[in-house]
Amino acid sequence: MVALRSHAATPLVLLAVSFAAFAILLAVLRVRMPDAVVYQAEGAAVVHGRDLYGFTITAGRLPATYPPFAALLFVPTAWLPVPALKVAFLAGNALLLAWLVHLSARLAGRRAGPALLCAATALAVWLEPVFQTFVFGQINLALACLVLWDLTRPSGARGKGAAIGVATGIKLTPGLFVVYLLLRGRRREAATALAA
Repeated sequence: MVALRSHAATPLVLLAVSFAAFAILLAVLRVRMPDAVVYQAEGAAVVHGRDLYGFTITAGRLPATYPPFAALLFVPTAWLPVPALKVAFLAGNALLLAWLVHLSARLAGRRAGPALLCAATALAVWLEPVFQTFVFGQINLALACLVLWDLTRPSGARGKGAAIGVATGIKLTPGLFVVYLLLRGRRREAATALAA
C-alpha cells in the first residue's frame, strides 16, 4: 500500500523538484523579465495618459509593441512593485502551463489526469519556448491557452471564436487562427473572432 502511494506521488514530486530547480536557476541568472516590465510600462502609460508608443524602457530600450487593447489589460500591473510583478508572472505562467498541458491533451482526445498533468508540466517548463516565456516574463502561454481553449470547445458552443479574437486583440499573431477557421469552413467562428 505504501509503495502504491509512493508511486502515485512521483509525478507531484517531479513537478515540485522541476519548479524548484527552475526557480533556483532563475535566481542564479538574476532574470530581469524585461517584457513584463514593458507590459507594466504600457499599463502605466494608459493610467497616466501618456503616449503608448513614444517611450522605451529597460536596459535594452524596449518599446511598446502590442495593440492598445493589451495596454488596457496591463493597467493593473502599473501599481505593482517590480518584484511582485515578477512573482505574479512566474506564478501565472506556471498555472497557465499546467492549463496548456490539459488543453493539449484534450485536443489530442486524451484525458490528462493529475499524474500526467504534473509530469508533463514538470517537463514542459524546460522546453525552449516555455523557458524563454518565463525568463522574459512574456504572455505567450496566456495567448496559447486562449486559442487552444477556443479550439477545443464543443462544436456550436456559444461564443466559440471569441477567445481567439481576444487573443488577437492582445497580440496580432493569434489572428492566424482566424485564417485557419476560414480555411476549415468555420465561418461563424471566424466572424465571432473578428467581432471580438
